[in-house]
Amino acid sequence: MTRLSALTIIPMALVLVFSGCDELENPIVEITTAYQATAYGPAPAFSALSIAEATQRVLIEDFTAHQCGNCPAAAIIAAQIAEDTGDAVSVMAIHAGNLANTDDDHFDTDWTTEEGNLFWDQLDFQANPLGRINRIGGPGNFWAPAQWSDQTAEQLNTELSVGLQVIHDWVPENDHLNVHVHGTFYADADGPIQVALLILESDVYDYQLDYASDPELVPDYEFDHVLRSSVHGAFGLGFGDVATGAGAGDVASHSVTYTWDNAWVVENATVLVVVSDGNGLVLNSFEFHPAD
Repeated sequence: MTRLSALTIIPMALVLVFSGCDELENPIVEITTAYQATAYGPAPAFSALSIAEATQRVLIEDFTAHQCGNCPAAAIIAAQIAEDTGDAVSVMAIHAGNLANTDDDHFDTDWTTEEGNLFWDQLDFQANPLGRINRIGGPGNFWAPAQWSDQTAEQLNTELSVGLQVIHDWVPENDHLNVHVHGTFYADADGPIQVALLILESDVYDYQLDYASDPELVPDYEFDHVLRSSVHGAFGLGFGDVATGAGAGDVASHSVTYTWDNAWVVENATVLVVVSDGNGLVLNSFEFHPAD
């Protein structure tokens, strides 16, 4: 088993560029992947995290597409931000929109997902490349790649809101991934509060249009952080005892047993844990390698 700890934040003031906050409608879905305690024992007991023990994190959602010639440059920006901040930033590449369509020529791989299409539909303006930073300003709000670094830095310096602890256990003989998530809240948060587990894959190669390359059609482009699937859907499930809202000092736990889809190479995959509030704001995120 591997124990991981993380924390991200509720901004003190939401920066609104193109839209206000969009409240989600009925985002909580039915539990379909219950933790198998009979096979793997009781879920672990967690102790609450102090603010000093918690780690602040930021999520960059990069809306991209294989027929978007400007998208590789945006991916470079996101990767550089993640590298410069160590483990404090996760990047999720969401393939969506008309430029993600397939054809009978080079672009015959369908990189889109149901989850990614739902995220795309939330945007107030749909174009590639655009990004969301912790979904500040509401899920419809977005930022141009040139703005990502400043917005990420701002989020890394805002007040901490909730700390996450994650324990995971990879059981290769059963293709099972057990995940246990625990949250400690340091501030009030409006519900519904949800926890989503999103599956990303890196080191995948295929055709990509890249205006910065010569020739522009790159046959062996490396795709990283690609959204592939989810455990409980794009927006996840209600987060334990705080599903309807949290106050400072509240704690919540969530455990699942997920049967791995072997379409995704587990050694190249990561699982992104995202905790969000009733306005769609990301309160916390953390990413881990399931096979570690």
